[in-house]
Amino acid sequence: MRWEALFADLEAQLAAAREQVLESEVSERLRTDFAALELAGRLHSQTGRLLKIDLGLPGAVEGVLSHVGRGWVVLEDRGRSSVIVLDHALSISGMDRFSDIEAPVARLGLASALRALSRNRAHVRVHPAGVPPASALAGTVDRVGKDFFELSLIPHGEPRRAENVRGVCAVPLSAVAAVSSAR
Repeated sequence: MRWEALFADLEAQLAAAREQVLESEVSERLRTDFAALELAGRLHSQTGRLLKIDLGLPGAVEGVLSHVGRGWVVLEDRGRSSVIVLDHALSISGMDRFSDIEAPVARLGLASALRALSRNRAHVRVHPAGVPPASALAGTVDRVGKDFFELSLIPHGEPRRAENVRGVCAVPLSAVAAVSSAR
């Protein structure tokens, strides 16, 4: 009878040791998987959540995450859509602790998103990185090159007609922190 208790105790110790090794392996695997995760993959698992992205001087943008592209995301807030360039994000808050290790690879770059806005002749406000919100450019995206786009400067509320264009400027993609739909 004493041997039965001794063997039961040994089996319990062995089971506890196995459990500890398994927990250690799982923890290490999670750390390794997370170390390989890119921000786009982390954000992909946050689709539908209310996020706040701080862009520094242009300010923070808050909204529901609706799309994740290659280097950019779209936040929706009360009828306004904003394309946020992640290279200029200082912080992102509102995310939960879940991550999608198997997130699909985002294929569309910022230029593709701007081409879609150009096709729709959407009125936008372009917020350059490092400048105050009052310095945003208003107009429509006319043409998109490889690393820049041309913006026709049109006063807010004016329709896109030749007589309303106050000028055209070329904007390097690297200078853009956000592009928001005009209200």
